[in-house]
Amino acid sequence: MTSPIDASTNTLPRVARTPFYYGWVVLVVAALASFASGPGQTFTFSVFQDSFIEDLSLSSTSVSTLYLFGSLTAAGLIILIGRSLDRFGPRIMMVFAVICLGLGALWISQVDTPWQLFVGFAIMRTMGQGALSLIPTTVVSVWFVRKRPMALALMALGGAIASGIYPFYGASLIEYFGWRTAWIVIAITGWVILIVPAIVFIRTSPESIGLKPDGDSNKKTSDTKLNDQGKAQSEFVWTAKQAVRSRVMWLLIFAGSAQSLVGTGVAFQQISIMTSKDLSIGAAAGVFGIMAPAAIAGQFIAGYLASRIPVRYLIAAGQAGLVVAMIMLLGTNELWQAYAYGVVLGTIQGFLMNLNQVVWPAYFGRKHLGSIKGIANFGMMASAAIGPLPLALSIDQTGSYTIGLIGYMVLPPLCGIAAVFAGKPRRPSSQLRMQAT
Repeated sequence: MTSPIDASTNTLPRVARTPFYYGWVVLVVAALASFASGPGQTFTFSVFQDSFIEDLSLSSTSVSTLYLFGSLTAAGLIILIGRSLDRFGPRIMMVFAVICLGLGALWISQVDTPWQLFVGFAIMRTMGQGALSLIPTTVVSVWFVRKRPMALALMALGGAIASGIYPFYGASLIEYFGWRTAWIVIAITGWVILIVPAIVFIRTSPESIGLKPDGDSNKKTSDTKLNDQGKAQSEFVWTAKQAVRSRVMWLLIFAGSAQSLVGTGVAFQQISIMTSKDLSIGAAAGVFGIMAPAAIAGQFIAGYLASRIPVRYLIAAGQAGLVVAMIMLLGTNELWQAYAYGVVLGTIQGFLMNLNQVVWPAYFGRKHLGSIKGIANFGMMASAAIGPLPLALSIDQTGSYTIGLIGYMVLPPLCGIAAVFAGKPRRPSSQLRMQAT
């Protein structure tokens, strides 16, 4: 005789009949996607910057400006990516993104003019920093509710590992094969890593295969979410239009801008900054290797604290770490100081990245998360686009990165104030009116 539990299990689709919650499978693939975003991230472009300057006869400011406009283009397109994610689902969009990312890498391998480099930057930033950051974090946020902060920290292992591997990978490929062939190999690498796992294992949501978030069997827990203090409450359902009209959304976008602007700006120029301090290229690339495990630690610290302390306060506190990291970078003259800086910046970057992902479903719910995060990521990516330019202008105009690094210290305190003033998550006003009637 079949037990009720067995009967219930047999009604599930075959893919859901795992001895553990299927969301963990989705999380692993999302981590692979986060890793595969590496070619479109600043830490990879940092290794290729000197190759662009030398082979294409461009100045540092010219490359940074092209990167700026390529990233701004990507920031605009990420809104469309977010809407498409809600419409077509994560499986189709993940495969589409990694295919386009590889094609963008192939394009960069053939560039000869500034406008071609701009197109390459736009494709790689849209699909790497944009789509393959948005899609994995969104799908994990949909599959997990109570366990969301720690699930996002686990997923972010992929990106953190990529930040330690891809600079070395790219530098090695450049050394042995040249920078153009390096991009061809990088394109193939991304396709091999992600296409098949995404097709086979990714599903839109737990509900789409008869499950509940976190693997819960109790309907009450499946319909709850984490509030700002990490406690369960009825999940709010915001549309993208409602979110855009909310003051809270724009405060949160601004609160996350320092991490994007400062982190991207420093990462893009980090090799040049370190070599200007008489450190070798290998030692400078090694700082990325230090930052990777530090970022992992920061992710898990944030995951632990986010269920105990209001997220907005944690985001505000994290801004101080960015200022400390810039002070340390200004004073770096020896290798141990560079590594100490890498530990601090990596930890605070991981810390803030986790919080800046947790905050959106916590405030606006899961139903329209792709569209809402697409708009939010526009702000983050626009900030990241601007990031490298102050340092490029600083080195070209003054021969030093000092003024640019000092300028970076102004933004984080303002972002901390914005985070505090975002307030607690609330229902959209339209839902409040409906309840009142």
